[in-house]
Amino acid sequence: MTETVRLTTAIDERNDRFTSRVKAQLRDLSGLSDVALEWLMLEHFQFSVSNPGFLAAAATTTERLANRGVSAELRRNFQEESGHAAIYRKGLAEIGSDVARRVEFTPTTEFLDTIGRLTTAGASTALGALYATETAAIFEHEVFWAISREVCARRGYDWEPSTIKAFHDMHLDGVEQSHKDELGVFVDPSPTEPTGGGEGGPVDRAEVLAGAEQAIDAMTTWWNKLLAHAATT
Repeated sequence: MTETVRLTTAIDERNDRFTSRVKAQLRDLSGLSDVALEWLMLEHFQFSVSNPGFLAAAATTTERLANRGVSAELRRNFQEESGHAAIYRKGLAEIGSDVARRVEFTPTTEFLDTIGRLTTAGASTALGALYATETAAIFEHEVFWAISREVCARRGYDWEPSTIKAFHDMHLDGVEQSHKDELGVFVDPSPTEPTGGGEGGPVDRAEVLAGAEQAIDAMTTWWNKLLAHAATT
């Protein structure tokens, strides 16, 4: 009998292909201007602002599942993330980047709208989408840790005691990994749990995968447009 492929593995591998390409493009930051690096940080800040809302919406959507632990975990993640944008804003301000100066970038708006729709598209779809974004959040904090350090060096700010370093360290020291791992428990439920969909039903594997793939597609498109714009800024 063929062993069922773990959804977390399949989603992680697809996420890794996308994030590895972005990391490779940002390995050498010397070719990007200070304006471009600041612009990237301000666009990432938009996701930080929106993410608690995504988590709260997905928590409500996943209340339809028989396993109420999914919703409870998403609410826990929401509570952890709810004050983080304020810390991010403070950290950016301390190194001379005012989020109020940001001008809307349409691809970011479109990306956030897509993730927002996925959080309410169905219980299993929302679970898959949020698992994918929480997984990618680890890579994003790694990337923006390096970008923030580069900006601090160029502008003459002390990196080690900075709020912006502490902000990214906080997420990389377990917050995002915990969010990913704890959601992964529900993405790959016990083999004894029946499969299928419907109100009060179990997690639907096909819908989880579809939600994750749509989220990764949206992140890939967003990042492609971010990098293309930054290269010309």
